[in-house]
Amino acid sequence: MQRRYGVLIAVVVSTAGLALVGSLAGYYLAARDGSPSTQARTDRSPETGADTSPVSGGDDAQQTPSSTERQTYRLDRQIYQQSSFNLTLTSAETADGAVRLTFRYRNDSPLPWPLACPTREDDLALSALTLADGRTVRPTDTWCAAERPGETVSVAPGQSIDTWGVFPASPAPTEPFSVSWYDFPVLEDVQLR
Repeated sequence: MQRRYGVLIAVVVSTAGLALVGSLAGYYLAARDGSPSTQARTDRSPETGADTSPVSGGDDAQQTPSSTERQTYRLDRQIYQQSSFNLTLTSAETADGAVRLTFRYRNDSPLPWPLACPTREDDLALSALTLADGRTVRPTDTWCAAERPGETVSVAPGQSIDTWGVFPASPAPTEPFSVSWYDFPVLEDVQLR
C-alpha cells in the first residue's frame, strides 16, 4: 500500500517538475526579443497589463446617432475559436457614415500564432460587410493594409492584438448585418446596440 502512495507521489512530483520547466521555457521564449517587423503591438499597458482599448458605450448606448456624431458600441462577438486561438469582434465605432470594427486576436497557447497580412490591394478585397438591404461593402482601410501589408505578424503566447477595418457605410442601429473577416467564418446577425 505504501509503495502505491510512493509511486503516486513520484508521478505527481515529476509532473509538477515538467510543468515548471514548461512554464519557464514558455516565459523564456515569449520574452525573447523578436524582429520589429514580425512582432505585433498589443493594446495592453506594459506596466499593469491592463487593457487600454478605447471602448465606451454599452447596453445603455441605444440612442440613434446622427451621421457625424461618433458612437461606440461594445459587441464582444466571437468569430473563431480553435484550441487556444480566439478571434472576437470587440467593438464598432460609427462616424461620418462609416463604421470602424475592432477585432481582437487572442493566443492562449504556448506557441506563437502567425497571421499573414496580404498585400494592400488583396487585403481590401478579402473582407466585407453585408448590410440588411443586401449591399456588400468592402473596407477602405484595415490594420494589415495600413500597418503590415505583405508581412507575417506573430501573436505571442498569452498575448492579444487588436486590429481594425474601416467600412464606408454605417449600419443603422438594431439592423442586422454580417461580417466577413478574411477567411474566418462569417459572423451573422451583428447589431449596433
